[in-house]
Amino acid sequence: MNTIETDQKRKELFLRSVARHAAAELEQLRTIPKSSPAFDYFYDVMDAIFIQNDPERILNYSHEKKQMIGIYCMVIPEELIYAAGAVPIRLCSGSFEASQIGEDFVPRDGCPLVKSAMGFSSQSGLKAFDMCDVVVIPTTCDAKRKLGEELSLFKEVWMVELPHIKNADFSRQIWVEQMYALKARLEKHVRTSWAKNRITAQRLSNAIKNSARAQSEIRRVMAIRKSTQSVIWGRQAMTVLNSYFYAPVTDWTEAMVRLNNDLSDKIQKGETVCHEKSPRILIAGSPGIFPNLKIPGIVEEMGGVVVNDESCAGERYLYDPVGNTENNLRDQMNSIASRYMAPCVCPSFTPNSDRLFMIKKMVAEYAVDGILYHVLKGCVIYDFEVHRVEDVLKESGQPLLRIETDYNPEDVEQLRTRVEAFIEMLKARKKNRNSTTPIS
Repeated sequence: MNTIETDQKRKELFLRSVARHAAAELEQLRTIPKSSPAFDYFYDVMDAIFIQNDPERILNYSHEKKQMIGIYCMVIPEELIYAAGAVPIRLCSGSFEASQIGEDFVPRDGCPLVKSAMGFSSQSGLKAFDMCDVVVIPTTCDAKRKLGEELSLFKEVWMVELPHIKNADFSRQIWVEQMYALKARLEKHVRTSWAKNRITAQRLSNAIKNSARAQSEIRRVMAIRKSTQSVIWGRQAMTVLNSYFYAPVTDWTEAMVRLNNDLSDKIQKGETVCHEKSPRILIAGSPGIFPNLKIPGIVEEMGGVVVNDESCAGERYLYDPVGNTENNLRDQMNSIASRYMAPCVCPSFTPNSDRLFMIKKMVAEYAVDGILYHVLKGCVIYDFEVHRVEDVLKESGQPLLRIETDYNPEDVEQLRTRVEAFIEMLKARKKNRNSTTPIS
């Protein structure tokens, strides 16, 4: 067998393995009892990306085939990409199979998300990654910074410098300049039929409005999840959010309207997905990304229900809209820069007291019984803040369980044992609100 045949065989085995893992996760989601048909669109997105390997079916081109711009993290403004006539694809990945290939480029103890990204980029075959001839990477952490350098072996990479002292005047100035630099690069790179190929105030206004509608539906589902009558599982909600990575914003928003309407009807009818005494869990820390849903899966298998996800792939990814602006490009650009940095509570920022305030607020608003703090191995910045989060939660007596893992499925049984003990402790606390059980 020659080299070309060997590479092709390796690619086929890789894609089959990725598809099997994704199919197993989707099968569990699709077979949840009394699940709403409104989830089907979001599951179909993930099926098209990871199983059928046919992203064009989801992207639904109308008049012309649009360019795909790959992005990482939640601080890259998708409105600018849409206004340029392209489509953003968020390439953060939770694939164990891809992370194994990525270990050829990333240190053994490196971030699994970065390993997975490198795996999909170095091993061609998954079309959602292959279609992105340019990727935009912010310097949110050292791993992402080095990811940009390694990815440049395979794709054109645009690095965006994120200032890490958020409240300083010079940081805001630097960030606005980065937004203008990204705008200029997009205008030069994206090929459309438009005259002069410019991001105009009108095009940017339309993109901002489209994103705002999606963000409005996210705030709506968040309000639904605050109810003590749970009508959606956490792993369902996480998959819905992850599907946004790959879907056109308008199609995704229409599907969210249908889902929210259905969930609202279920509340009116008194339906629920779990017992009212099921412990309500907030997942904080490193992001959980499809198809790696083992953490919310274990929590809900053991009798809890995940009511929110504080991570950068969770609901705060789409919570904040661009502020109201005058219909001129300068105000729009300043508002976009502000939206993607000011409310962001990524632990790459210092100081980061905003995150502690946000977690305390979420615990109260979602009637959270316990926090599961998820740390991906090698994710130093999230691990750094676990003790600060724990100290803040002790004030209100909220238990916290730190879980460190990667994308390898072999630790599932060990995690299940720890999570089961945590859930049982929370159940006991719910039975006796005056319990003085110590936090462990």
